[in-house]
Amino acid sequence: MSDQELDEARHPMGVVTQRTGLTSHAIRAWERRYGVVDPGRSAGGHRLYSDREVERLRLLHRLTIGGRQIGQLSDLSDDELAALLSEDESAGMTAPGVDRPAAADETIRLLDDAMDAVRALDADTLDAILRRAALGLDTIAYLEHLMTPLLRRIGDAWVNEEVTPAHEHLASAVVRRVGGWLLDNLEPDGDAPALVLATPTGDRHELGAMAAAIAAASAGWKVLYLGSDLPASDIAGAALASGAKAVALSLVFGDAGDSVGAELLSLRRLLPASVPIIAGGAAAGMYSDEIEAIGGVTLETFEQLRLRLAREYA
Repeated sequence: MSDQELDEARHPMGVVTQRTGLTSHAIRAWERRYGVVDPGRSAGGHRLYSDREVERLRLLHRLTIGGRQIGQLSDLSDDELAALLSEDESAGMTAPGVDRPAAADETIRLLDDAMDAVRALDADTLDAILRRAALGLDTIAYLEHLMTPLLRRIGDAWVNEEVTPAHEHLASAVVRRVGGWLLDNLEPDGDAPALVLATPTGDRHELGAMAAAIAAASAGWKVLYLGSDLPASDIAGAALASGAKAVALSLVFGDAGDSVGAELLSLRRLLPASVPIIAGGAAAGMYSDEIEAIGGVTLETFEQLRLRLAREYA
């Protein structure tokens, strides 16, 4: 293959993730922070990678699995990376056949380590664990098998008086910071559809909404994440101003009574009929009648949200 062919930008992100074992947000993070590759763009604004860039990303992934730091590798040439990988493989440093910490036992270990950091009030270690996992795990696996179970464990420990509100607040702050970092790195393509995501008035539980925002961004959507406790008028206003193709609500607080139903009705009246309303969260089932009454849809998992957005609304 000629140099010109090797440098031709022709592989979409989906092909690159399959060939390298990296997640799309890891690739984007490495591009933005370290400039390891410089992909081209299709006519529609989608990233396209050359064979040479795919191979470079594959080498970088193998080396980071072996314990190397991406910041120490980013300035090396492809030949230098290949030589270093050969050296590491000879020394038994790499782990062939293991592309990411996705096995159940590894995820449990990460969860245990994260909980230990919470108990120790060690924000730096917790941050490092979550970022490392977010780069190695599929986005939905990170949300459903690490982030959400961690928050659930902390909640249970608080109920059992094993941790204090200080532990919970520290963990929430770190989870929120890492979530924001993930959203920043899940840059959508130029023609990506927009989704507005928030919690309604009276619901101040933000992290479920942030997790849903990350899931939506991983499906290729441009997410306008508005946070918690917003009235229907503000949510609808943001959707109209941005030309959003859908609105999603996270419902966690189950004691809001009729106010949630009223907010849902108001939101439906303020939005065009063509803009669907999606609801999820721990309390969504409590408002199934109200959601059905406005023609909304209730989803139970982040994977369901990602698939619904990818298949029906894009």
